[in-house]
Amino acid sequence: MEQLFNKTILIVDDTPENIDVLNGLLSDFKRKIAIDGERALKIAFSDTPPDLILLDIMMPGMDGYEVCKRLRENDVTKDIPVIFLTAKSTREDIIKGFESGGQDYVTKPFDHHELLQRVKTHLELKSQRETLQKMNEILDQKVKERTKELEESNTKLSEALEQLKGLDHAKTNFLKLISHEVRTPINGIMGSTYFLEEIVEDEEMTEFIDMLKVSVERLNRLSNMALEITEMETFTELRATDTIDLAEIVSNAIEQENNDNFTFDTQLNSAPCNGESDRISKAVSELVNNAIKFSKGNTIEVTTGVDEKYAKVRITNNSDDIDERKIQELFKPFGLSGDHTDNHTGLGLTYANAVAALHNGKLEIENSNGKTSVTLKFLK
Repeated sequence: MEQLFNKTILIVDDTPENIDVLNGLLSDFKRKIAIDGERALKIAFSDTPPDLILLDIMMPGMDGYEVCKRLRENDVTKDIPVIFLTAKSTREDIIKGFESGGQDYVTKPFDHHELLQRVKTHLELKSQRETLQKMNEILDQKVKERTKELEESNTKLSEALEQLKGLDHAKTNFLKLISHEVRTPINGIMGSTYFLEEIVEDEEMTEFIDMLKVSVERLNRLSNMALEITEMETFTELRATDTIDLAEIVSNAIEQENNDNFTFDTQLNSAPCNGESDRISKAVSELVNNAIKFSKGNTIEVTTGVDEKYAKVRITNNSDDIDERKIQELFKPFGLSGDHTDNHTGLGLTYANAVAALHNGKLEIENSNGKTSVTLKFLK
């Protein structure tokens, strides 16, 4: 309420007695006085317009109705509350007062308490309107700023998208280039090795050629698998999908191993799924190979089946215990695999994990009680 007393009220009346009464009644407010319409407009249109106007209607020259109309026509004064204070009390007079732009109409003689309350009410309403207007202006500014930020963000996103397209194209070309640049010399070495094998008869040289042959074949497998893993991680869409049964794939992988030193204890239930059959077959073969390589016994347990969501193959071998915190290291290239032999690239689990991710599947490893189980899952 104290803030209202800082407001300025313009009293417009040509009767000194009325001015004295209003001056006393409104002594807590700042006040300005005008005894005619011309003076009232001059004060209202100044650099410090009033916050409320008490306006008499019957004045010499310009009457109160005309003053109010001119106030409403000016952008500076159009929202200043005007309370008509007059002896004219007919219905037509009151309607004319509101039509000319007045907010309120008080007839003389007036009740002092009633007039004071009306003055305070209109000042409060004006203050609330101004506050709301400022809030709307602030909100509009915030909206404009946010809109500008969003436009700038969209521009940056569009630029980033174009850059990503360029990078994607560059990655495609890079993979093709690397594939060619790696495979071409390897193929050359392999071809030369096979040629030397045919023409060299010296036993000692033949032994060296065999060693070279084994090493270059291992290098070829390693480079092919590394490039394929990179390709799967870069291009995350399936090339094609086939309906396959993990039971058949596992059976073929075991048959291809042809290892007399190990016995496979199998429970192969039908486990149908959709995916790239060549990559899934290769992933299963790598897991079987890993189980043989790292087994501490001569029996490998293999099961296939389905649950509510996945078709899965589970391969279990006897092994050393692995710290739970280090199991995730097994998914990394050559992670915790020790020395590599020529029969193993060190990328088997990494490859299988990439195949699972490509198919929105899972590769899980469990290790307890001297056994390690690897489970490969694909969506049914």
